[in-house]
Amino acid sequence: MDATPDAAPYASLDTGYLDDLPSDSPPHHLRPEGMHAGCDCGTEAEPADHWRRGFTRRRVIQGSAAMVAALGLQTVTTRFAFSAAAAPALNTDVIVMINLRGGWDTLNIVVPTFEDIYYNQRQNIAVPKAAALPLSNGWALHPQLTAIQKLYQAGTFAPVVAVGTPDTTLSHFEAMDTLERGTAAGMNTSGWMNRVLQARNQKGVFAAVQFGSQVPLALSGNAPALAMDGIQSFGLAGYDDVRVKAATAFAGLYKGLKHPVATQVTDTLAGVTAVQKLRDTAYTPAAGATYPNGGLGNSLKDAARLIKSNLGLTMAAFDVGGWDMHTNEGRVDGGDLKDHLVELNAAIGAFVTDLGPMYDNVTVVLLSEFGRTLRENGSNGTDHGHGQTLWVLGGKVNGGRVYGAWPGLTDKALYTNGSVGATTDYRDVLADVLTRRGGLGSTSAVFPDHTPKPLGITQVRT
Repeated sequence: MDATPDAAPYASLDTGYLDDLPSDSPPHHLRPEGMHAGCDCGTEAEPADHWRRGFTRRRVIQGSAAMVAALGLQTVTTRFAFSAAAAPALNTDVIVMINLRGGWDTLNIVVPTFEDIYYNQRQNIAVPKAAALPLSNGWALHPQLTAIQKLYQAGTFAPVVAVGTPDTTLSHFEAMDTLERGTAAGMNTSGWMNRVLQARNQKGVFAAVQFGSQVPLALSGNAPALAMDGIQSFGLAGYDDVRVKAATAFAGLYKGLKHPVATQVTDTLAGVTAVQKLRDTAYTPAAGATYPNGGLGNSLKDAARLIKSNLGLTMAAFDVGGWDMHTNEGRVDGGDLKDHLVELNAAIGAFVTDLGPMYDNVTVVLLSEFGRTLRENGSNGTDHGHGQTLWVLGGKVNGGRVYGAWPGLTDKALYTNGSVGATTDYRDVLADVLTRRGGLGSTSAVFPDHTPKPLGITQVRT
């Protein structure tokens, strides 16, 4: 088992000089001004061999970005716009990760109605038994989760209770750092999702997409990953005729260049073209699905479009903020938790409906950095806790039951700050999804310091 920390992302970009550039490449003094970005030419006279210093891959990328800027454009908003050539199709689901930032109060979401202690400690904010949507064995859902209850009844939703991470600080920063690295502190500089891409040798433009402005730590590493705010904002900026000129300029710049980056640029431009076709085509969700007009709803709609377009998407990630409810968490008939669950329920319900039969090839995981305290505070809210409930949804999920060993809510069973104790490591849940649905034979390279326990939440993909 290799526990050696990964190299810093793209640390090797400044190596591998290109000394065999085509003979018809422009001499140094004729290169566009932007092509000097990152160049160490200084003010010395032009050498007889105009390319003797060569270009590093980083310089080529910097120069191309500057060239586009000179045309009055912007490159696509990504950490790694220039991906490598698409790999052969993999036998994998599209894994959709929804990260609920702030620490969600799953005791009020997947409710242990059989626990009298729960009601004693939450006099104001507990979900009443009469209002809760029943699951099985005394478990129930918050009354706003009607679409999720239907998925449970259909056998495609499985909650996993009492889940924890190796981090016990209850600090947002440290807990999320641990969650996204997938290892104990200091083990890796890359994220667990990126290591999945590396293990599967994935290099396609749309292999992994973060729906947001920047790539998260979970997707950081040597494998390419894309960040996009949405389909409508992805691509080369500018009017139609200018975008065409920019794409032509990119293609011409790398034509005949004997280096992998030339193929990478071609692939990226092909990706931009494919998304442009989506942008230019009106989209109507299938089967009357209606997405809520908000960040998560709009992003899931875009994800459904990419999945249906067969552009090679295999991992998608979303961040949903606002779950740190120290105040105004509220009752079932009002408050921040209700409002958040209304949106979450509608967005996931629409996503599943929109996918239709393709839901069989999609697995969705919802998780947060930690859970909340059992006891409510004086502001109708809850404080940082440890154990939480993870959600797993998908057409091939063995749903209709609650997974995980429930430790109870007695003082002896609670975590030190009065929150749910953890009996299942979150990596056990992820490993189940990745090995059964995600095309990995082993997760040893993804979670090098953890040996997962089998859970059987999902069906083996054939």
